[in-house]
Amino acid sequence: MNSLGTQHIAEFIECKKTFLDDPIKLEQIIRNAIEYSGLHFEKIITHKFNPLGVTLLAIISESHIGLHTYPEAGHLSLDVFTCSHPAKQLKLIKYLQKVLKPKSLKIAEVVRGNPIEFRQDEWLTSRAEYGFEIKYHIKKLLYSNKSKYQFIDVIENEHFGKMLFLDKDLQISEADADAYSNVMIRPVIDRKKKLKNVLILGGGDGGLLNFLLNYNPEKVTLVEIDEEVINVSRKYLKKVCGKAFTDKRVNLVIQDAFNFLETTEDTFDVILYDLTMHPESFIKIEREKFLNNVFKNIHRLLANKGIASFQVGSEYDLLTLKLVQRLLRKYFKKINYSLIYLRSYCERWVFSDVTK
Repeated sequence: MNSLGTQHIAEFIECKKTFLDDPIKLEQIIRNAIEYSGLHFEKIITHKFNPLGVTLLAIISESHIGLHTYPEAGHLSLDVFTCSHPAKQLKLIKYLQKVLKPKSLKIAEVVRGNPIEFRQDEWLTSRAEYGFEIKYHIKKLLYSNKSKYQFIDVIENEHFGKMLFLDKDLQISEADADAYSNVMIRPVIDRKKKLKNVLILGGGDGGLLNFLLNYNPEKVTLVEIDEEVINVSRKYLKKVCGKAFTDKRVNLVIQDAFNFLETTEDTFDVILYDLTMHPESFIKIEREKFLNNVFKNIHRLLANKGIASFQVGSEYDLLTLKLVQRLLRKYFKKINYSLIYLRSYCERWVFSDVTK
């Protein structure tokens, strides 16, 4: 599970004491701050302690805001957690700073989810689920923003070049783009047949698409839910995606890949699954049932003797590996697995290919 949010913890030191023991006034201040920041108010709860102090909890559409005051010390402790862009939280904090007039303000930013980390300006921690985390040094931060669907970060690293992260999950690096793409496409190329109609599920960074085009397919359909990933990759990852997105053989479909699988009636001689095996953040059903439907539809859309290739995940993610193995056996008889060390992932990655 990789549901991410950002939490700001702030200490307002030696504030103007007028409001700190007044729950009604504090409630109004918080309402005003929420409106000013662009967050969305739902409801609020306050409690006045005897003799001094107020605790307030505001529920917002994006999550919550909590605070406690120490009027005797002129101190207010604030906790803001949202799944929206962190700039809105900082805007709320700046509003409170203007109203409460503290002599000093201390702020810590915590990235919540997997991993959990105190944000450091020069490091990015990639998610992991099996006993370790990997930190990447940010030589240069090229892009960091939240799209409609996810947080997108592009950094430059001394060893791995430019790197793309979605919700802190490494997608591709300049150092490994060709190695990753080669192991995905190799089973198709080894067959030495003309590539007619290829489907790429995901792959918004363009790396797999760019590599594939070297083998002269007649037509490639790439289905990506987040157009912003494509736009960011075209701007910052030109070495990875090249001019692939403007190639006349390419049909870009901005759509949920899983909905595309359910609704299209086209058939493909090659299907490349460049999506996560951990879609929990995007789905509302149990993962096994979801992936079962995906593999069933891939089987349905593959032409006779067609090949599908999958990136499965880390060799340490044993639960996912066993699940994928079991589900693929339901629909395919000829199944192969390969293992490759990807330098920027700092671990070995599992790939699978199947033939209908």
